Amino acid sequence: METKSRSLFNNALIYGLLTAVVSVVFSIVTYIIDLPYGSPVMYFGFVILLGGMLYGTIQYRNNFAGGYISFGNAFLSGFIIVLVAAFISALYNYVFTSFIDPAFLEKIVEMTMEKTETDLTSKGLSEEQIEAALAMTRKMMSPSALSIMAFLSSAVVGAIVSLIAAIFVKKEDTSFDGQFKNVE
Repeated sequence: METKSRSLFNNALIYGLLTAVVSVVFSIVTYIIDLPYGSPVMYFGFVILLGGMLYGTIQYRNNFAGGYISFGNAFLSGFIIVLVAAFISALYNYVFTSFIDPAFLEKIVEMTMEKTETDLTSKGLSEEQIEAALAMTRKMMSPSALSIMAFLSSAVVGAIVSLIAAIFVKKEDTSFDGQFKNVE
């Protein structure tokens, strides 16, 4: 069986872009149907990310790597897919909250501030401590800060999920020829 040629990086880039497009479309649909912020349906975005990572890595293994992929390459493929998708999604969120609908961000900020104040009051903090915490929270709720935090959290979670997924996606070539294919 002759394998087609595509590098692991190029494959991961393609599937990262496709995953990002699906994620952005999902975000647009949830915005259009006015899905409440914090709805359990929003977790479907994670399923999209996981699905894109698994599908892209399996496609690389089966179509471009002769049906085999090492644990390290499976991890790398999944992680690159996640990084590309997370970067594009964070960029979309920045543009959306900065230019398309800044009022949407303000609504999220208000909900977050109310929840934070309620949580801090229930813990018995003084009014001064609550005001200081709310001021810090407000600073972290800018479009750029939220986009950076979203990207970084997606990268960390993506690395962990990629490690776990690589365990199931890897398929080592145990044949005699496979054991010596990298030996010159």
